[in-house]
Amino acid sequence: MSKHLKKLLGMSREVRATLLVIVLAIAGICALAYGAPRIGAASLVLAGMVGVGFWILVIRPARIPRDAVLMLRFEEPLHEDVRYSLVDQLLRRGAPGLRQVRDGLEAAVTDRKIRAVVVEIAGLAAGLATAHEVHRLLRAIRSAGKRVIALITTDSVGLREYLVAAGADEIVINPDAMLTMVGVAIGNPFLREGLERIGIRAQTLQWKEYKGAAEMLSRDSMSPEVRESLDAIVHDWEKILIEAIAEARRITPEKSRELINAGFLGATAAREAGLVDRSGYLEEVRAEFDPKGAGKCFISLSRYGRHVGFTRDRGQRPQIALVQGVGPVVAGEPSMGGEFISGDSTARQIDRASRDEGTRAIVFRVNSPGGSAVGSELVWRAVRQARERGKPVIVSMGDVAGSGGYYVAMGADAIVAEPATITGSIGVVYAKLDLSKMLAAIGVRFDFVKSGAAGDALSISRAMTEPELAQLNAAIGEVYGNFTAKVAEGRKLAGDATEMIARGRVWSGLAAKRLGLVDELGGFSRAVEIARERAQIPPHQAHKLVSFSSHSGLLPLRQLAWPSSSPPASDLLPAALGLPTRWAPALLRLLMRGGTLLFCPFWDL
Repeated sequence: MSKHLKKLLGMSREVRATLLVIVLAIAGICALAYGAPRIGAASLVLAGMVGVGFWILVIRPARIPRDAVLMLRFEEPLHEDVRYSLVDQLLRRGAPGLRQVRDGLEAAVTDRKIRAVVVEIAGLAAGLATAHEVHRLLRAIRSAGKRVIALITTDSVGLREYLVAAGADEIVINPDAMLTMVGVAIGNPFLREGLERIGIRAQTLQWKEYKGAAEMLSRDSMSPEVRESLDAIVHDWEKILIEAIAEARRITPEKSRELINAGFLGATAAREAGLVDRSGYLEEVRAEFDPKGAGKCFISLSRYGRHVGFTRDRGQRPQIALVQGVGPVVAGEPSMGGEFISGDSTARQIDRASRDEGTRAIVFRVNSPGGSAVGSELVWRAVRQARERGKPVIVSMGDVAGSGGYYVAMGADAIVAEPATITGSIGVVYAKLDLSKMLAAIGVRFDFVKSGAAGDALSISRAMTEPELAQLNAAIGEVYGNFTAKVAEGRKLAGDATEMIARGRVWSGLAAKRLGLVDELGGFSRAVEIARERAQIPPHQAHKLVSFSSHSGLLPLRQLAWPSSSPPASDLLPAALGLPTRWAPALLRLLMRGGTLLFCPFWDL
C-alpha cells in the first residue's frame, strides 16, 4: 500500500467525506463549464447525496445531548464481545458485550456531556473477574464526580450482580426483589457413577496430582489436592469481595464479611443492613433527571458507542492490535457454533497483526479454560514469533485463563490478570470413553481386523489395557515436561520453582501475581497501558485499537440478517451444569474426541 493511500485512509471519516464531496462538486462545476450538463448535474447531485447521507447515517446518530444520562441494562450473559445482526441493529436491540461496556464506561469518565450513569441490573451471567472489572469502571465514573445509580430490577441477585451494583454511589432495589448473599462457592459436577449406570466407563490419566480436569469423569467427589487448591481460591475471592464492598459501601471489612454471608435478604432487610440505599423503580429514577418526561436526555449504550467511535476517529494515531482468544482451545478450524479458540486461525491473527507495519504492539485478550495441546502450542509459537519481529505482546486475562488458556499466554512480554481470574492449571490430562457396555445393552457389537493388538485401542468398543495406559502415560508426561519447560522459559523461573507452582494446580490472579505466573493485577485497560509503554507511545498521544480477530469483519449472511434469539433448549443442560453455553459445542467436541488435553474445568461463569 502506498504512503499516500495510507495517509488518506488515516484521515478521519469527516475529512474523507468532505474531500469526496468537494471533489465531486468541483468535477460537477467543471463539467458544466465545459459543456457536459448531464455529467455535471450528476456529479453535483452525487455530492449532495454523499453529504446528506453522511449526515444522516454517521453524524446525526453520533450526536448526544448535553447533560446526557447514560442508560445501561444487564439482563443476559455478558460475553467478551458481541456481533449484532442487521435486524438487531435496525431495531436497536441486543445485549452489549464486555468490550462495548468497557469502551462506553471508560469514555464516560471524561466526557463532559455525560452527567450521570444509570445501571439497571436485571440479571448478569458473568464471572467474578468480569463483575469486578465492571465494578471498578463504575467506581471510576463515580470518582470523576458524576452520579452513578444502580437499580436492582430482577427477582434475585447474587454476589456478582451485587458487586457490580456496589460500584454505584446509590443502589435502588425493587420492593419485591431479594439479595442472595450466600458467600462464595466453586466446583464442578462429578459424573463417574452416572456414566457407569448407563454403561459408560471413563479411563483417565493426569499430570499431576492437582490436575482435576479428569476427576469429573473418574471420581464421585474432589480429591484432597483439588479441594486444597480450590479452598485457596475461595479464600482469595472472599477477600476480593470483602475489600471491594467495604470500600464502596464505606463499611468495615468485618461488617463486609458478615454481609456477604448474610443469606437471603428481602428489600427491607437489605436496606436496614446498609447493602442498598432505598427501594424504588426505574420510572422514579428517570423522573429525577427528567421531571417533564421528555426523555431526550437518556441515551443507550449502543447510541453512546456510536458517539464515542465517531469522536475518536480523528486522523492518524499509533495502532495497537487486538486479538481475542475466547473459549476452549481446539486444533484446526472445525465447523461448529459457539465460542472457541482455533489454534490455526488465532495463530494467523497474531501473525497478521505482527506483520502489519502499522502495529506498534499487540494486546491478546484470553478468556479460556484451555483444551487442545496442539492448538495451544500453535498460539504460543505465534506469540513468540510476534515478539521476535519486535512487536510487544501483552496478555489480558479474563475470568479464566487456565491450562491451555495459560499456555497461549505464557510467552507474552507481560501478563495482566484480574485478581479473581482463575489461571495456572499447568498440567495435562487424558480421557477416553469406553461405550461397549452401553452399546451391547442395545445389541451393538464391534469386530475388527487389525495388524497389531493395539489397533482398536482408541475405539469406543473397549477399554485400554494396563500396558497401553502405561505407554500413554509416558507420552503425556512428555507433554507436561514441554509445558513446564516453556513456563520456566517464558516466566524466567527455575525448574524447581516452576514445578512447585505447576502440578496441575489452579490459582487465583492474586496468587498468580505473588508466584510470578502473571506480572500485574488489573483489567484490560491496564494491559493497553502497558502496550502503550512498550510501544513507546507518548502519554499525550491517543492510540487506536484495531481488532485482528476473525469475527471483526463482516458477518456471515445468515447471521447478518437473522435476529438474535433466546438460548435454544439444547443449552439448558450446559446451563444446569454451570457450563458457559457458548462454550458447550467446543467442550463437547473435546470430550468426545478424547486424547491429550490441557484443560482447566473450574470457572465461575
